[in-house]
Amino acid sequence: MSSSPVSSQLQRHALRQFTVLMQLRPSWAGRLVLSLGLGEEGAAFSMACHIAGAVSLAIDDDPDRLRVVVRSGAADFVVNTLDEAIRAIKNEVRKGAPLSVALKADMGKALEEILARGMAPSLFTSFGGALPGHLTERACDYFVSLGAAVVDFDMGGDISLQRCGTTLSSHRLLAPLVSGEQWKMAHATCGAAAELRRFDEESLRLLPEEDRLRRRWLEGAPSLFQSIRPPQRWLWVTKEESAALDQFNLSFE
Repeated sequence: MSSSPVSSQLQRHALRQFTVLMQLRPSWAGRLVLSLGLGEEGAAFSMACHIAGAVSLAIDDDPDRLRVVVRSGAADFVVNTLDEAIRAIKNEVRKGAPLSVALKADMGKALEEILARGMAPSLFTSFGGALPGHLTERACDYFVSLGAAVVDFDMGGDISLQRCGTTLSSHRLLAPLVSGEQWKMAHATCGAAAELRRFDEESLRLLPEEDRLRRRWLEGAPSLFQSIRPPQRWLWVTKEESAALDQFNLSFE
């Protein structure tokens, strides 16, 4: 994935979304995730999916957003037709390898075509797609009938998605885990990339081997968020872990 300056909030959003993904399914290898809208939250979601191991297809027709997505590394590449997207994602789904594809297209028309072709993502969400409510509801009902999860990631602001009776709330999925583990969202802001690498290494040393969620995050995040300046890492930590990482002057959400 490419590297260029990106917002630190992108990583914060991605951590929350990644945590929800891992709550829904322990492995996303070989799974397709479909999303609408590539604003900051939508771009973060593509990154979260990549770290989780999924193949993601995100749709937007805003050229400025798409340029930012490519520069930030939120998408491996942009295609202009659904046929191109299908060709790109097909092999990676089969191989179980992560891939993030952005489709430059009208979201409503693209969703209609996806429904007509019978594509079956394992998860569907929208980040401010602003589609007609009946289309979003039809898509939600159809995808759920094929076994997909429909998730409202809260920041999207897509009212039609929130009104679908089958939609899961990311907050309700996240809150019990965070409370039960006694996690707080923290971030370390480092003066140099070497200091951030040291933070990642020290954090990994602290985490239990069985903590697949946070270990996977720490192993996947460095390659995606390396261009944030100053270098930062967002992470869920316990009170004891934050004390052990005190040298890095953690800030809390």
